[in-house]
Amino acid sequence: MPTIPSDGASTEPSPQVRFAHLMDGYLVTQALYVAAELGIADRLAGGPRTAADLAAEAGADPGALHRVLRLLAAEGIFAESDDGFGLTPLGDLLRADVPGSQRGACLARGMLYYAAVGGLLRAVREGGAAFEHVHGQSLFEYLGERPELGAAFQGSMVARSTQEAAAVVAAYDFSGYRRLVDVGGGTGVLLTAILTATPGLHGVLFDRPQSIETAQRRLTEAGLAERSDTVGGDFFAEVPAGADAYLLSRVIHDWNDDDSIRILSTCRRAMGGQGRLLLVEAVLPERAVEQPAAIRMDLHMLILLHGRERTAVEFADLLGQAGFRITRLVPTASPAGIAVIEAVPA
Repeated sequence: MPTIPSDGASTEPSPQVRFAHLMDGYLVTQALYVAAELGIADRLAGGPRTAADLAAEAGADPGALHRVLRLLAAEGIFAESDDGFGLTPLGDLLRADVPGSQRGACLARGMLYYAAVGGLLRAVREGGAAFEHVHGQSLFEYLGERPELGAAFQGSMVARSTQEAAAVVAAYDFSGYRRLVDVGGGTGVLLTAILTATPGLHGVLFDRPQSIETAQRRLTEAGLAERSDTVGGDFFAEVPAGADAYLLSRVIHDWNDDDSIRILSTCRRAMGGQGRLLLVEAVLPERAVEQPAAIRMDLHMLILLHGRERTAVEFADLLGQAGFRITRLVPTASPAGIAVIEAVPA
């Protein structure tokens, strides 16, 4: 942030100040988590309140909460005044019920990602996922034993998927397809958006049997039950055959190259000699500063899983090994560098 010298002129902070601010990012992550967990932004929806008032309602220590809220005020999350603390446009994103809410993402980062980052040095030295170095088991095994953390993780994924779905539907025309299989479609956020925007299309959401109930409910509530099916299974073994489009959104980045090729090859067998494969993925830029959000996501993959983000050249190589060739790459307006990578059987 700019510093204000005694003569009132604004200058950029020194390298030392900027560096210190970067080093203290861990404080902001945990302060945001505290505010999200205590529902502070939702409690401020009616107007400014004191830290003591908020603490009494949230079951917190008033002095400690006041200090956390002041840090977040310094970061522009809350506004500090004689009346206490109020919401800013950034702070409003911590509310649970607003479009584009980041509350789920804050909970996931504070509860899950934060501890896993402690294994980053070991992952860099030895390979593997930082999460597994810290916890001794995979992310999904860990979440399976802790439903409350699983709920926070899913909340974060839904928030991200909602933003990305709008960008994908705005950028890519699905009207040329009759039947689309959303492989690893999760809770159905993207398929719901696609079917809503494409009246003539029939969609099949394919995911693990334990994951499809939420998607089925979402599609039904959107009035899409007659134009959609949900199928449980294992995409390493088989996916529904006979569609003219197979969509994998943010699936391949979860896996290393060998496993990714196995998934893509399963789709290749299902579509025979016809159809198109559509990958919705971040595409890494040539230089990191061109797309910082994609670079950060690549580090998330290193921390949490065995996957990675890839460049356009790396996607072409990966798809080629699975029997595909890229026909075009359609960028979206997503700040995370998301594109629709279209491929056909080679």
